[in-house]
Amino acid sequence: MKLHHLYIASMLVTGALFATSCSDSFLDKNSLTESSTATFWQSEDDATMAMVACYDGLQSNQLYGGGPWDLGQLNLECLSDNGGHFNWSGWMEGFDIANGTHSAGSWAIGSYWDALYEVVKRCNSVIANIDRVPMSEAKIAQYKAEAVTIRALMYIHLTMTYNDVPYLTEPLTIDNAEMPATPRADIVSSEIANLKAAAPNLPTTADRGRITRGACYALLGRLALYNKMWDEAISAYQEVMKLGYTLAADYGKLFTPAGEKESEIIFAVRFEGPGLDEGTQFNAHWNTPLEAMNGTLNLADDYYRLDGKPATEHDYAAKKDNGSLNVDQPNFDYWVGRDPRLYATLFVPGMYWNGRGGAEAPYGGAAASLSTIYVMKYFDPTDTGNSWDNGQDFYVVRYPEVLISLAEALVEKGGYNESTVLGLVNQLRQRVGMPKVEDVEGTGLSKDQLLKVIKHERRVELAFEGLRLYDEYRWHQLKEAIDAVNNERITYGLAYETRVYNGERDYKWPIPTDEIDSNPQLKQHEGW
Repeated sequence: MKLHHLYIASMLVTGALFATSCSDSFLDKNSLTESSTATFWQSEDDATMAMVACYDGLQSNQLYGGGPWDLGQLNLECLSDNGGHFNWSGWMEGFDIANGTHSAGSWAIGSYWDALYEVVKRCNSVIANIDRVPMSEAKIAQYKAEAVTIRALMYIHLTMTYNDVPYLTEPLTIDNAEMPATPRADIVSSEIANLKAAAPNLPTTADRGRITRGACYALLGRLALYNKMWDEAISAYQEVMKLGYTLAADYGKLFTPAGEKESEIIFAVRFEGPGLDEGTQFNAHWNTPLEAMNGTLNLADDYYRLDGKPATEHDYAAKKDNGSLNVDQPNFDYWVGRDPRLYATLFVPGMYWNGRGGAEAPYGGAAASLSTIYVMKYFDPTDTGNSWDNGQDFYVVRYPEVLISLAEALVEKGGYNESTVLGLVNQLRQRVGMPKVEDVEGTGLSKDQLLKVIKHERRVELAFEGLRLYDEYRWHQLKEAIDAVNNERITYGLAYETRVYNGERDYKWPIPTDEIDSNPQLKQHEGW
């Protein structure tokens, strides 16, 4: 049976196997397994249901399926210099993180933790019990490898936000319910070893939405890249490149249901809708594309002209200075002739929404926003009535991330061949008709120049795919990102929230208060 057909049925198993809801503390001393394991794990159907529960956990509103006010991966981008919730102020989860006013008791700090550990819990149950099921050794090994990979994805999120966290690798019992945090470096090393062991047991192709060997190696590469383990990242990404992934011809089509089967999508969280109660709300909107989420001018400016040169400065400052600033009448010429990825990612002045635009309705008829730019990626203008129960998949890993990440790892390691690095970047540029690096930036570039090219390409290719905030953390560029957003607010008079940088502590989220209170061995991070 195909995996996505089992999503709804799996919830019955989820209720039996994982009795503690994701809103409860993961350190609850009540046994999570003893009441059901004696009667479960009897058949291949049981194993499949439990495996599906792991995938189902990824659909959490806090992870890959949430609406515009839930944290989720799109809202993580709104904590970076890519976007924000400028017209919704404190309504949106994570708003206080963006503003630097969050605490250990903040809503998002606790809800993100709970959602991640809920999936860890489900994966650990599969890993611990799958050997009991009467099915082939190969299938047991595959299911275990899928659970290991999904769990590793959760630990990528946990270590990139909270850093040192409890490292759970088996079901919780009364005896192991309380444990201290494990150093991030130890978790990373262990998960890399686990992913290496899991990869050979995974198929190279599978039903959409299931973990494959390519997904395992790609996430191994991501984990290594985020932790400056260049050799490990290079090796993992090179393994992915052997598996035959190719870039889709149409970048804009990718982020609609019509693009979900493209070869470059290595792993996606699947959704079914409308009407099945298995849809997503991450691309929900009212009058315009993703109205509740705004892109920044800073991001929009980063999309080059078609000749590969930076766009000229727009005229917001001049209009503000002479008192004629009108966000409904920007300089449309500025938005013409740009990298096509701009129009697939952001809804900018001059674009049409449901046949409306230009002077008639520069923003598609929206009146609520105080910004000039909305998020366009994942928005389907041909289906505006089902955005609150949507069948659009969320792409966790695409092949372009592999290419640009490999380029970065090669340059950071040193001893690279420049033509190899530029070839990786050029694949992304040429797919959308942009000129090669050699034709604009030239050759013989220094390490810093190459990294600037790579970081730029990474941003415009992967914007609003849940990676930008982690990039700012690992590059140690959070202050620069915050300054950029604040500068837009001051310079152009737009209604952006005021963001605050609190120094080094902001690179590490606090452990949620409830977890500290329920676990005497768990200590709060320094500075919190």
